[in-house]
Amino acid sequence: MGQTAQWLAWMLALTALTLALALVQPGLEPPPRLVVLLAIDQLRADYITRFESHYSGGLRWLLERGAYFADASYRHSSTVTAAGHATIATGMHPSTHGIVGNSWREAGRGEVYCVSDDRFAAVGGPGDGASPHGLLADTLGDTLKESSPESVVYSLSTKDRSAVLLGGRSADGAFWYSPDCGCLVSSTYYDDALPGWLREFNHAGPASSYAGREWTRLGDDIALYERLARADSFPTEGGGTDSVFPHSLSDTDFESTLTATPFSDEIVLDAALAAVRSGELGADAAPDLLAIGLSATDAIGHRYGPFSQEAMDNHLRLDRRLGEFLSALDEEVGLERVAIALTADHGALPLVEHLAAAGVDALRLSTEEFWGAAQPGIESCGSGAIAEIVDNAGGSNLYWNDAGLSARGVSRLDASKCVAELLRSQPVVEQVWIAEQLAAGGGHGAALLFENSYFASRSPHLQVQFRPHVYPGRPTGTGHGTAHDYDRRVPVLLAGSGIAPGRYRGVAGPEDVAPTLGIILGLDMGLERDTRVLREALRRRSE
Repeated sequence: MGQTAQWLAWMLALTALTLALALVQPGLEPPPRLVVLLAIDQLRADYITRFESHYSGGLRWLLERGAYFADASYRHSSTVTAAGHATIATGMHPSTHGIVGNSWREAGRGEVYCVSDDRFAAVGGPGDGASPHGLLADTLGDTLKESSPESVVYSLSTKDRSAVLLGGRSADGAFWYSPDCGCLVSSTYYDDALPGWLREFNHAGPASSYAGREWTRLGDDIALYERLARADSFPTEGGGTDSVFPHSLSDTDFESTLTATPFSDEIVLDAALAAVRSGELGADAAPDLLAIGLSATDAIGHRYGPFSQEAMDNHLRLDRRLGEFLSALDEEVGLERVAIALTADHGALPLVEHLAAAGVDALRLSTEEFWGAAQPGIESCGSGAIAEIVDNAGGSNLYWNDAGLSARGVSRLDASKCVAELLRSQPVVEQVWIAEQLAAGGGHGAALLFENSYFASRSPHLQVQFRPHVYPGRPTGTGHGTAHDYDRRVPVLLAGSGIAPGRYRGVAGPEDVAPTLGIILGLDMGLERDTRVLREALRRRSE
């Protein structure tokens, strides 16, 4: 055999060997029977680091058995509940899924709540109907149902917007807590009646057992609370009047009061277990999805602040309750057959008075005063009365009335540029973003965050970014919604079937969760320009 022929034979043999090795390379594990997607409303990233040594329940299990992305943060600026839950569920930015906020304004419609839909009615109790009509991208549940119609997709939360947006357009059911009945309700969008397991759950009166109860600290070690949080009493906590343990659930209106206690999460998790125990989830080879939105951390954070003893106690209770939930899942399905993801829709700003006491330049700002002072300049920029020109100038957003501007011969771009220049001169303002600028794209840093939240027919025409640690909100408590790190940074935890445990420092965000879970389920969720599959956390068959 000549030298050339020998070389060709060697190359053919090497190619055959390479192909053979590729065929036996270990692939991903088989899909889990159940995926549990946990969205903890307002779970700041530093909750994990502050309290980790005191975990003994579900968060301890997730950290020890799962993949923890400690540096995760959102890649968009609209850090509010609806936008975050839609991003978690779809893996897309608001610029794609269209949920730019909890509400927005649309030409010809006025103010639109993200899941309101008067074509549908409430099911199982009083309230309004709802639908995911405003969500313009497929969720993980939608993609799963398209691939596997026999799979079951349920979502539950205290909030209607959390349940509806986590579930998506093809969910078998979305259920949320109604304080009007102390029970979980749904919408005729999904079905004309609640499933049997939920009717039975509601019949037992899930909220009634909490009437007259007190929310006390989980433990007796008050010194621990004072070391990891702050003193119990703080002037701008609890509406300025209710800042000290214990907190009572009065016999009147306790159904509403308990939403700002850890007990609301207990009700949602109990309902989720009822769904699992019904036999509808995780019982066969068709993988199912259970999405759960837990909202107590948000309500408590708004009311008391993330460094309050209330926030700490709620977090330790969450750890314990999640441990009980995972133990029950293990009994019913087997955790080796369950993939679990935990993340959050946004973080939060600490109470500005707490920051100021620590030497941080922080400020509580009245938006009414801010916009009131700017009104003459806005009128000048719009060549007319603000009431005729501006549809909504609340918070940090401004919408122009295009018809009013046109009637005065003023272009929206010129009016916005004029107002932006005016507002940038204010010491509390860091930047002002104009719709046309965001629509053009190509930005970096903070500009990209706002571009990722921009959806032309829904987003404000002008957005104010206040400087860090300025809270444009209520006279007590705190909030979120900015592009600053304290609102964007949240934990990402993955565990269970298909997940390789470890602590990972790579770039990650909640928008990476759905594409990663999709890979585990054998689905292609698609990717945005700056999202990715968290492949380093995927376990192979040989591992």
